[in-house]
Amino acid sequence: MDTILASPDNFDISMTPTTACVAFEFPNPQSFSLQDLPDHVLLEVFKALDRSELCSAAAMVCRRWYRLAYSPSLWKRVDVHVSKSSEESLSHVLDAISAAIRNLALTKDDETTDSVIAAILPSSMPSLTVLDLGFMKGLTLSMLDLFIDRCPHVRSLNLEGIKEVCDQTLVLIASPSAWPLLEELCISHCLAVSDAGLSAISVSSKRLRCVNVDGISQLSDESIERLAISQKDHLERLYLDGLELSDQAILPLMECKNLSLLSVSFCENLTDCALGYIKEMAALSHLHLRKGTEMSENGFRQLFAQPNSMASLRFLNLSECNAINDRCIEAISLCCPNLEALCLSWCWSVTERGLITIVERLGSLICLDVMGMDCVKGSSFRDVPNLNLAQVRFIDLRQCNMIDDTTVTEMVRRKKDLIVINYYGEILDHISIDRSAPERNHSAYRDKVNEILKDLPGGCCMTAI
Repeated sequence: MDTILASPDNFDISMTPTTACVAFEFPNPQSFSLQDLPDHVLLEVFKALDRSELCSAAAMVCRRWYRLAYSPSLWKRVDVHVSKSSEESLSHVLDAISAAIRNLALTKDDETTDSVIAAILPSSMPSLTVLDLGFMKGLTLSMLDLFIDRCPHVRSLNLEGIKEVCDQTLVLIASPSAWPLLEELCISHCLAVSDAGLSAISVSSKRLRCVNVDGISQLSDESIERLAISQKDHLERLYLDGLELSDQAILPLMECKNLSLLSVSFCENLTDCALGYIKEMAALSHLHLRKGTEMSENGFRQLFAQPNSMASLRFLNLSECNAINDRCIEAISLCCPNLEALCLSWCWSVTERGLITIVERLGSLICLDVMGMDCVKGSSFRDVPNLNLAQVRFIDLRQCNMIDDTTVTEMVRRKKDLIVINYYGEILDHISIDRSAPERNHSAYRDKVNEILKDLPGGCCMTAI
């Protein structure tokens, strides 16, 4: 089925902590019609409709509804799936809203050709600044050139997981005439990209604030150094795959004075030396170091030792860093008392003492992930939220086999806006806690929960989000 969908901006009332209600008084309620609603109220009703329903049903009612159905406020974000059979209908809709679209996510069938994309894509989309082509099948250079021509003001580009994206693709994007305003580029898991492609975009005239090359394990230290040096005045967020990187890839990042987020997955070759370089990155508010198996307890304690520039951290992910223990937790709690998100999944050396330190000292936490900690009993959760963690909204307790189910359920009952994933992977909140396991695991329910969680500060640090 061909669909045009916008990101849902409304959630099930059972999943929201507060709900605003607006009361209307009509002289004769029995004669009330939707036509009696003023435009601004009817627009709020239309926001709750699926975008395909908006086009195929609401817009067909009358001229007024047609005008409102294509109001720019309803079409800032659009998700489009293209197939050959949808060419005519999509072309009509996109032409009608082309001036309003700011954020476009587009996917297509395998059979959809460049000519079909050319037919449905409006000749000009002047307001479009975010283009998401992630996981598109069969992206060609000519198709990309079409987007460059018709969407000239793109600032954020997502090409994640597209197997056709290669060095030649990045050479095209790096040209001065292609998206001169480009600031954010995601080529995560584009496995055909090599050092040559990353270097082309690095030394281009683009002022890149965010670059995501996670999942591209063949990139070398030298290519990361070239990126850091070329974009040192602009780079704010950087996502790396650390599988083939050494400490030397981290060293030049010290020159990126505006770097606020550094994420390195599979950083198995990084050592305490890299932690020493990271300690000098004073602007960091997000730090993700996943699977740092060669980093030591002493290295982490030095990273968070006083006095320390790491005090500005708000979001920290040290999942699968097996040197993290209670002494490291002590250092983190003293250095970063304002953490809002902490992920320590599969940090087996943390005991009950470490968890107590987290709960008692990190009072600003919104998200906490301790998945796989098999030495913690969760006794400190009995004081949530009355004494500790008053702001917490999400806790992941999967595979924490020593935490009693009753402790978890009582905590959820006390804190109505808390969402917990329990040992079994079930989602618990104050509504689902009395439901059966199949209801808790229903895909529609989990989707609703995920919509809430992904908007939480620090959700990017959590394993489950």
